[in-house]
Parts: sequence; structure tokens; C-alpha cells
Amino acid sequence: MRCLRKLAAIVGASAMMPMCAAQDFEHTRRIPNRPDRPSIREMVTERHEKREEVLSGMLKQRQLALDDHKSGRKLLSDEELVRHETHVRGLHRKLAAARQKDPSIMQLEIEEEIKLQERMLAGEFRWVPGEGMVLKEEYNEN
Repeated sequence: MRCLRKLAAIVGASAMMPMCAAQDFEHTRRIPNRPDRPSIREMVTERHEKREEVLSGMLKQRQLALDDHKSGRKLLSDEELVRHETHVRGLHRKLAAARQKDPSIMQLEIEEEIKLQERMLAGEFRWVPGEGMVLKEEYNEN
């Protein structure tokens, strides 16, 4: 009975609070500089450097699943089999592209991503349902 009263009180209190959208509140980063966390530059650079390793790991996982299916150890459904085969082809393509990428182009991509991350932390973007992250200056509320 006590729990029911508490639940009724919580529901009643929440019903009296005004409803508001997430966009009604401006996002501010609470801790702008955390010395215990890597900088944006370090995180982006590390992600780009590990991309080939991650792709090859994913490829091995999918290939093992296909090998298990073909040997009869762990059968996949028809949908899963098609999805795994499609994923393996896509991973081969991405891995080949990552290995052939010119270091200067990779550096340009890293710099561009760092700029976008910094702009996002500065609050220059807005989340628009159905569109994703959009620059505030490009978004017109109609």
C-alpha cells in the first residue's frame, strides 16, 4: 500500500510538471577540460589508426561464423547467412580502401573531424529528428 501511495505521488507530481522538448535546454559541457581523458585530437587519431585493426577483427569474426555454418557446427538461418556474406564482402571492400588510403588524405580527414568535434562541443549543432545533427545557422524552424 505504501508503494502504491508513493507511485501515485510520483505520477501526480510528474503530471503537474510542464512537458518540454529536449531542444528547450541548451547543452553545455559540464567539464570542458578533463586531464584524465585524452584530447579530441588523440581520440580521433587513435580511432583512424585502429580502423584497419578493427575491420580485420570484424572480418575474422564473420568469416569464423561462415566457416562454422559451412562445416555444420553452428548453422545460421538463411537471413543470417545472407547478411554475414554481404557483411564480409563489405568488410573486404572497406579494408582494401583503408589499406590503400594516402596518408595525406587520412591526415586531412582527421583534421576535418577534429574541427567538427570542436564545433559540436562549442554548441554549433542542433539535433533535428529525422535529419540528425545540423548546423544551427543552417536550420530554419518553420
